[in-house]
Amino acid sequence: MKKFLLNPLCAMAVSLIALCLFWLIEICFYNDDPMLFYAENKGLEIITYTLYVLALLVVVWFSHGRIAPDKKSTFWALLFLWFAAFLREMGVQHWLTRHDTTAIKLRFFTNPNNPLHEKLIAAFLVIVVVGTALWLFFKYLKQILKGFFALNPLYWTIVTFGGILVISQFCDRFPSKYFKATHIHLGTDVLYWLKLFEEGGEACLPILFALGFIQYALQKKKNIR
Repeated sequence: MKKFLLNPLCAMAVSLIALCLFWLIEICFYNDDPMLFYAENKGLEIITYTLYVLALLVVVWFSHGRIAPDKKSTFWALLFLWFAAFLREMGVQHWLTRHDTTAIKLRFFTNPNNPLHEKLIAAFLVIVVVGTALWLFFKYLKQILKGFFALNPLYWTIVTFGGILVISQFCDRFPSKYFKATHIHLGTDVLYWLKLFEEGGEACLPILFALGFIQYALQKKKNIR
């Protein structure tokens, strides 16, 4: 198992396995209405909540006594981003305003009908989260690139995490962008697959988050880092 976890392709393999499992659950239990699997508080969303909680437990377990003093700030920053992502998954954008459902999105801030105090609160939260993510990105960018080309499994997991995040966002926005460009609606089968990669990809993120900590702990134990 350790050999698999420390393989550079582990993150990609785990993500593909997870997506296949999500797809199997969809066709086995939601075959009559596949989109119900992706509905609010239904199949995949409940799975995603569970994965976030399990990921936190794994992180706490594998990080105990293994975080070097100079990595404490990074550890807490990552936990903060986990918390922010979990709240986003639970729909924090709906809690920040009484007048709109798109808080933290650009159109929320450009809508003149939204109260100023709601915009200020949402803007503050967005700045803090984005600022934390950018701080981590620029702090470790050189190390990530170096580790990626050195086939370090931890950095391959980080790159896979970023890649899945980008793919998920692309699949989320593609149907509306495609319709605006062509005035043609995508077929149902295409929408099902896009939904799987969008929502399923987001469900993979807590798995990869936990995997990264496991790999860090295993590498530290083997004195790789």
